[in-house]
Amino acid sequence: MRKIFGYLIAAAIIAITIILILQIRKPVNAELVPVGMESIGDGREEWAGIFIQGERIGYSFTKISRADTGLTVENITRMTIVMMNQTRTLTTHIFARTDADYTLKDYSLELRNGGLQRVEGKVIGKKLKFTSHVQGKQYTQTIELKEKPYFPDAIEEVIKSKNLKTGDEITIPYFDPTTQSSSTARIKMLSEEEVTVFGKTQTGTRVELTFMGISSILWLDKEFKLIKESSPAMGLEIIPLSKEQALAEITPDKAFDLITFFSVKLDPPTPDPTSLTYLKIQMNDITTEGLDLTDDFQELISRQPIVVASTLPRLSALPELTLPIEHNRAFLAPSAYIQCADPMIIEKAKEMIADENNAVEATAKLVSGVYRFLEKNPTASLPSALEVLQTRKGDCNEHAILFTALARAVGLPTKIYVGLVNLNGYAYYYHAWCAVWLGKWVPVDPTFNQFPADVGHLKLKEGEIAEQAMVLKVVGKLKIQTLEYTE
Repeated sequence: MRKIFGYLIAAAIIAITIILILQIRKPVNAELVPVGMESIGDGREEWAGIFIQGERIGYSFTKISRADTGLTVENITRMTIVMMNQTRTLTTHIFARTDADYTLKDYSLELRNGGLQRVEGKVIGKKLKFTSHVQGKQYTQTIELKEKPYFPDAIEEVIKSKNLKTGDEITIPYFDPTTQSSSTARIKMLSEEEVTVFGKTQTGTRVELTFMGISSILWLDKEFKLIKESSPAMGLEIIPLSKEQALAEITPDKAFDLITFFSVKLDPPTPDPTSLTYLKIQMNDITTEGLDLTDDFQELISRQPIVVASTLPRLSALPELTLPIEHNRAFLAPSAYIQCADPMIIEKAKEMIADENNAVEATAKLVSGVYRFLEKNPTASLPSALEVLQTRKGDCNEHAILFTALARAVGLPTKIYVGLVNLNGYAYYYHAWCAVWLGKWVPVDPTFNQFPADVGHLKLKEGEIAEQAMVLKVVGKLKIQTLEYTE
């Protein structure tokens, strides 16, 4: 069974919420099988429903085959959800193989939401090499591993092979293909207890799993089959169903609205943050562990309670810099999703800034250029700059990653921020934006055409998809209180 924390991807922090991606385990049609990987044939199959707050949003089907060399797993996940008043059906497919000790050997991930995105990865020693396929081109990146990680679907096998019993607790290296996140997972075996599913009470062993600050609870029967899985902070549950129950259609009027569910309401509201120069807030019910709460214009004032203050940058106070900028060169480099060295990206970046070499003026042109260039469209994807350049549409993730690639292409060091944004003073929503190096790291938001970004932007993490996944730990938990502001 696929673990909840393996379903969550920060790549789907779509302007105002987080999209949950769950893998359906199912032998797929021939055209969906990854190139160079054969179908797994016979194996163990499991159907399950995906629920948030008791509402079914999708289904899961898994097929796992065993051999002397390890496990072979095929997953597809399908969800029907509402994003910005539009109904979307999202499908993911994972094909993965493990070694005999159940550590990850290789995998292929496909994401379908109108189009098709594909990523492949392979563990070589203590490195994981993954390749994204974009517009007929391949972009490769290597992740350093401390040790060979386990794959989500092997968790039960780990429990059985290590003969874990009540009271046992272990920590294992873990890799999540959806976010390309490598970390550790903690498995804690608790006692048997009664659990109720659809009004029927069963007895199962309670197992607690924690990864990237996200906790889920599994109840397993004596044959290690799933009775129920729950992530209480998010109201997310995985429950075994019959094939007919799992495949029952979710009509648009029954689709789950993630926007409303994951917003953080403010009571009382603040003034519109675009009119403020300073904003101090308190965050409750989370910890600072794994978060990036301090930068040049955002200050972590207190950890207990967590108090953060944001100050609006004054562009007139910045030093005069010309492109290309030599500082922070690490943030000029390309990656598998930020293809800033691609000729098409370079051409578009030069087109947007024309002959401008003043860094501040070039930044302004890029912010407004990306804002005008992209159609505002809710998208659940692994955002890739080159693909966004071709499709010319997307939400905050697509705006942020295209801006980053264009800025780096002209020598402007840029990184991606992810966190929350205060819209109109009434609520915070999950969001992604950028920061550029102009003598200091200045926040910019191409989605809203803001340079600098207003003080309603609350950065929780910086980096690409693997780093962004850490914000998932606050989903469903965070509460925000306004302490002070200056107009």
